[in-house]
Formats: sequence, structure tokens, C-alpha cells
Amino acid sequence: MRISRGEARQRIGQAEQLHEVTMPSGAVADAAMPVTAAGLKQGTLGAGHVEVIQKTLGSMRHLDREQRAWAEELMVAKAAEDDPGALARYAARYVREIVDPDGAPPPDEEPQRPERELRRHTFRDGRMEFKGRLDAETASLFEALLAPFDKRDSDDTRSYAERGGDAFADVLQKAANCPDLPTHNGVKTEVAFTISLDALERALGETILPGNLSVSDARRIACDCHVLPAVMGGASQPLDVASPAYVVPAHIRRALVLRDRGCAFPGCDRPASVCHSHHVQSWLQGGPTQLGNLALLCGQHYRLIHRSEWEVELVNDVPYFTSPAYVDPARQPRRNALHRVLEPGNCRLDSRDRRHVFR
Repeated sequence: MRISRGEARQRIGQAEQLHEVTMPSGAVADAAMPVTAAGLKQGTLGAGHVEVIQKTLGSMRHLDREQRAWAEELMVAKAAEDDPGALARYAARYVREIVDPDGAPPPDEEPQRPERELRRHTFRDGRMEFKGRLDAETASLFEALLAPFDKRDSDDTRSYAERGGDAFADVLQKAANCPDLPTHNGVKTEVAFTISLDALERALGETILPGNLSVSDARRIACDCHVLPAVMGGASQPLDVASPAYVVPAHIRRALVLRDRGCAFPGCDRPASVCHSHHVQSWLQGGPTQLGNLALLCGQHYRLIHRSEWEVELVNDVPYFTSPAYVDPARQPRRNALHRVLEPGNCRLDSRDRRHVFR
């Protein structure tokens, strides 16, 4: 007949649905799609219509005989008016809603675990490389979480991948700031710094700690975390392990969020949920953990303050930033005007119940 195998299979499959079938026992089974067969015989349907009706009814095997007959009648009536493409859209949108609004019943077997994988490799210098895959539901959640932090400003020179990496870091920081974090009961990550007493006393910015961590990086990390200092003796025996100290307690951070609203750096619009609590006077150098010595900074500006010549000071509880001379020769202090700043004197600490009260 000079037709392909695919067309031959299509014709045979349609013939089995449109005509009576004689079983091996001699019994005759009725046609599965008698209304469609009548329409094809009258010339109101074509082969394309038959294929659409056959596929639609084949996906509704869970329906009873009367429901399948009703669905077939609806599609045959529509096929007399439109082409196979329009019939397929009609079947997918309306026939299923009319005849089978609940869909197929869920399977009785144990549901399969969602497809989620994460492979990660940590390099010697502490950097990490990872790849993986997520199921559709988790992927949608992941995209929704990244979207607010993946905005591109007019003067943003970062690539697409760099913006995605920064957004992912912001999401991680937001999760770390979550009070309901189950792993640590809402407490900041605990960091134990082990260093000899001599090295601690003469520590410089380029001194390397175990794990390829410089002292300057250690100071930056310890600025806003759960720190457990451990001073080691000459034989690597601990001379002193201090009790864990919450560098920025929850009640002070809440007051800090109410005061700064977000990253305090000029022109930055990052929300407080992804910001670090930065000590203006370093905590490792005796700076007090109190509202008058703290400022909220996002990850980018948190690193900038620790690794550059930018300076920050609080004037009437408002963080002001002074740039290096090569950025602004006048070195004019600036503050962030994007976030609402409380007026001076509107914040006080009640020592009786350790709460910040705002008028």
C-alpha cells in the first residue's frame, strides 16, 4: 500500500476501536468508539479527528462506560465544526473538566521520592563546587527564592552566573538568620577558633590560621556568629575554652533591624533578613555588643568594610560611611537614605527586661 509502518499501526489501531472485534473464542466485542465510527462513515470526521478522540479516551481508562460515551459524543460534535488541532485543545481543556473533573485516582503504591540530588566538592582553599537537580516543585520554590535577590541594576556589571551566585549566597544568609532554623535551634553557626596564645597576641592581617583562614577573615566571620574561643598551648593542648558567647543576641538584633531596616550602606536596598550584624568597633578588639556599636550590612558591603579602607561610625544611632580618598577626595560621610531611619533618641534599652523600646 506504499505506507509507512507508523501509518499502518495507526490505521490498525483505529480499526480496532471503530469496528466490532471477533475474539479468539468466537465472541464479538462491540466497537469501543461507535459514535466516532458513525461520524467517520458520514464524512464529518477525518483521520486526524479520530486520532485525537482515540488518544483522549485512551487517557480516560479509569472512567466507566457511560462517562466514556459522554466524552466521545462531546468530541464528535466538536469535530464536526473544527480541525483536529482545535479538537485537541477542546478535549484537553473542556472535555476533561466536564466529564472527568477529579482526574485519575492516585495510585495505591507507595509514592516515589522526589528527584533531588546535590553533589558538592570542597577544594583545599575552602571554596566549593556543586551541581545537582531538583524536582519541579522544589525548582519553582528555588527560583522564587532567588528572584528578589537576582535583580540587575543599571550599573550592575556582574554576569548572569555571578548574579545567581550572589543571590544564592543571600538566600543562605536569610536561612541562617531564620529564628526557626532546626539544626541550631535558631542560633547562629558556632565557630571555634583554635590558635596559640603567642600567635593570637601577635596576629597580623596576613597570618594564616588552620584551614587557610586569615586572621582578617576570622575577625569578619566572628563579627556575627556564635563564637567559641579556644586558646591552645605549645603542645596543642587547650589552655582555655571559653563558654559560648552570643555575639549579637536576638533581642539586640531585633532592635537593630527596626533601626536600620536593611543594609545601612549608602544606596543599598538589601533587606535586613540577609544582612549581618557588623560591629563598628571590632568585637575581637573589645568593641561592645550593643546597639550603639552595630550596623546592618549585606554580604557585599560586609566584606567591603572588612577588606577595604571604607570606614563606618554611628552618629546619633545612624550609621555613616566614609569612603577612601580615591573614591571621594572630600571623604564626605554618607548614610543610606533608602531605608527609614529612626530619629535620634527614639530607641532605648530597658535594662530590667533586656528589651529595646521604641517610642
